[in-house]
Parts: sequence; C-alpha cells; structure tokens
Amino acid sequence: MAPVAPALALVAEERSGGMFDLPAPFLAGLIGALLLSLSWHEAAHAYVADRLGDPTARSLGRVTLNPIRHLDLFLSILLPAMLILAGSKFVIGGGKPVPINVANFRHRARDFMLVALAGPGSNILLAVLCGLVFVFCVWWGLFPTEWIPNPYGADTPLPPSVNLIDTGMSDSPWIFALQIGVLINIGLALFNLMPIPPLDGSRLVGWLLPARLQPHWYALDRLSLLLIVVVFFLLGGITYVQIAFLYTFRHFADWVDRLTWAVTAA
Repeated sequence: MAPVAPALALVAEERSGGMFDLPAPFLAGLIGALLLSLSWHEAAHAYVADRLGDPTARSLGRVTLNPIRHLDLFLSILLPAMLILAGSKFVIGGGKPVPINVANFRHRARDFMLVALAGPGSNILLAVLCGLVFVFCVWWGLFPTEWIPNPYGADTPLPPSVNLIDTGMSDSPWIFALQIGVLINIGLALFNLMPIPPLDGSRLVGWLLPARLQPHWYALDRLSLLLIVVVFFLLGGITYVQIAFLYTFRHFADWVDRLTWAVTAA
C-alpha cells in the first residue's frame, strides 16, 4: 500500500480544478514520480528477496523499474480512483504485491523482515537522490536563483526550495517533478513503516515476536484492507501519520534547502 494523499491533496489545493487541472507537463511529472516511486519500491522487495535466496519474484519479472510489471488493477487504479471520486482527503493505493516464498530463506523471519524493509528503505534513498539532483541543478544554474540586493555587501542568494508544502508549486515543471518526488517518497516510506499488517513495518514486528506467535501475527494479512480502514480511518490513525509525515518532510526539505543555499552562496 502507498499513500498518495500528500501529493494529490496539495496539488488539488493549489489548483481549483484539482489535480487533473494541472498543465500537461506538471501532470506528467506527478504521474511519472508516482510510477517511478511505486516501481522502485516493489523492485527493491523483489531484488532483496532474490539476493536472500528466493528467486520467485525475479522469475516473474518483478526485478524491474517497468511500472507495468508492478501495477495492480484494484490497488493501483480502482481504489485510488474511487477515493478521489468520493472526495476523500486521503487517497491510498499500492502496487501488485511481490510474491515471496519464505521457505527459500535461510532465516525465514529475519529475511522476510529484510525484504519488507527494502521497500521503504529504497524510497528513502530515492528521496535523497531527488534532493541531491535538486541541489546539483541549482548549483549548475539549471534552476534559476533570485538575488536580494544588499547595499552593504554581496547580494544574498534566494534559490528555489524543494519544500512544496510551504513554498507552493514552482512555475517550472522540472522543479515540480523533483519536489513531488521527494514528497511522495517520504510519504511512501513512512506509511509503509507503520507496524500494521500487511505494511512493511509489520514484518519487523513479526521478526521480533516469539516464534510461536509469528504465525498468528502473519495470519492478520488476510484482514489487511479491513485493518487499514479501521486503524487509519475509523480510529484516526491517519492523523498521526500525517503529523509524522509533515514533521519528517519539513526537516528533510530544510536539509536539502540548506545545501542549495550553501552551494549558491559559495
């Protein structure tokens, strides 16, 4: 599962007609970032599983960034579409689950946990890469930097910010694509680290549990959608996810912005 709400809700607020009212280059950037982030996440699961001894996902062609291999009719298309049409403020979706045969692992619970954590870990890495590419583009002058006149010394640089939430949408679709890439991947990582079956964080809990309790914990996967609806929507858990997301995203964006300011002022 993956939270696309932060990106979609923000874009909808910026445009009175919603996300589908975006100019074509911006909409392409949004969709491209979503597809890349989803494919990157699922391919990481498949790759780590293969490295740990389970070739199931590789044999099905899942170690790839081709989004077609990772899209699921219900999770990737129908569920998000229904929530958007229903006017939900929080839109969730996901890719096709990566098939794992834990019998192929040498240490089943541990390796299952490592495969699970590879997904959000890859999204954190992709967020960092988007941030560093943003800094590089500012450094090389590919993204325009404004200068504040200073009558007492050198002018003060005001480079573009990667913080899409607090600074709003850029006029450049290239800046927007990197901004939304950071936003989506931070959201994906945090949401999937929640310790609720079948999210990736629940595999860490399974690994920590005594062996006799692990089968009962993993059996909760059968109630996956019900658990997510109850915990995040009926019990208000999505509010805490949003708070954690905003806190983490703002601190990460501040780190990237400090780097862009440093390379501009150098």
